[in-house]
Amino acid sequence: MRAFSLLLIFVACAEEAPPPTPAPPPALTAEPAAQAFSAGRELQKRGLFTPAEQAYRQALQGDPANPQYAFYLGVTLHALSRYAEARTQFDKALELKPDYAGPRIALGKMLYDVHGQAEEAQRLLAEALELAPEAVEARYTQGIIHQREGQFVEAIAAFGDIVAADTTHAQARAQLGLVHLQQGNYLEAENHLRRSIRLSPHGPASFLGLGQTLLRSGKTEEGQRLLERARVLGEQNAQLRPHQDAVRQNPDQPRAHSNLAGLYNRFGRLKLAAEHYRQSIVIDSTYGLGYQGLGNMYQRRGDDAMAARYYFEALRWDSTLAESHNNLGLLLHKKGELEKAIKQYERAVREAPETGFYHSNLGNGYLETDRLDQAQQAAERALALDDRLYSARVLLGKVHARKGEWEKAIALWEEALPSVAAPDELRQKIAEIRRRLAADQP
Repeated sequence: MRAFSLLLIFVACAEEAPPPTPAPPPALTAEPAAQAFSAGRELQKRGLFTPAEQAYRQALQGDPANPQYAFYLGVTLHALSRYAEARTQFDKALELKPDYAGPRIALGKMLYDVHGQAEEAQRLLAEALELAPEAVEARYTQGIIHQREGQFVEAIAAFGDIVAADTTHAQARAQLGLVHLQQGNYLEAENHLRRSIRLSPHGPASFLGLGQTLLRSGKTEEGQRLLERARVLGEQNAQLRPHQDAVRQNPDQPRAHSNLAGLYNRFGRLKLAAEHYRQSIVIDSTYGLGYQGLGNMYQRRGDDAMAARYYFEALRWDSTLAESHNNLGLLLHKKGELEKAIKQYERAVREAPETGFYHSNLGNGYLETDRLDQAQQAAERALALDDRLYSARVLLGKVHARKGEWEKAIALWEEALPSVAAPDELRQKIAEIRRRLAADQP
């Protein structure tokens, strides 16, 4: 059938004048090629490697002799684990520009990581450093390969060169400490690992290395504490990673920033939390959750005035934010403005009726304004939602005590004792009531 079709085409062409050859599609000019490359760089930064690959290929279509376009296409293919295709592009970049350091570094890393070719990798990295002596990535990779291959003297030299030129390079400082640990140079290891932690206080590897160093130096208690810190940081970083990816892939989405900021805040990484909360409201000045997050941070730091300012701003843009209503209520309660506080608590309960501690806070407001029945209802509702809420149990005990129902109060307080922040104060109150009850006995 295929031969017959070809024959028909041939006969037709013999009988008629051939049609004009269609013009090829116009190639991209240098300017659109550069635009495609720029788009690829943005996509790559966001971790969107497949569309980045398409953009780089479009750039190469317009300017096939540009070595930078081939190199970045190779980097993207490497990120997609398409190593053979990546090497083709790196080789192409070097063919177009023989004195290009970047492809040599990328090839060296890939040859070692993927194929275990340490000698060839080191040759390429050495060539890269001859071409670009300031290429820190090449020297750092040299150090990693030396370290993994047990060439500790060479590894120390590589990492040492980096930190000598840049005392703030936390990764090189950490690796220098780990190499000294591997060699048993515990004082040197401790020095470098402590400095790396000061530079990068959330890297679990440095805490792990320092903990191991101190254990081997006989500093058992501190060593174990640092090993636990390494474990906690590892777990935190695992939880942070998907949110960090979301921010990288969606840098213009305020929710991505506020979600990441919320985790940073919970983990005590307050500077990073503030940066992302602020970024969320830079992107969208009406984004209530960003203002609420900043309010939470200022309240945590004890700056009530700034906290209140941000809560009011949050509610200006989104009046349904129960957390802002509740926390503003706490600030007003603290100032003694009870009626205003109660209104905020009531609104919090209305917006989030299944949150037990909002009911408990409202109950405290009612108690302090002598609305005992309302306080009791609020406390009971809080405990119905969360029977582990000790603050509601203490509140309900106070309501019963105010009503003269002493045994009920004591029973509730004794149940709450294991969890309260000031157990001695509560014990004294229980003892005082028991003395009164005993004195009233005939």
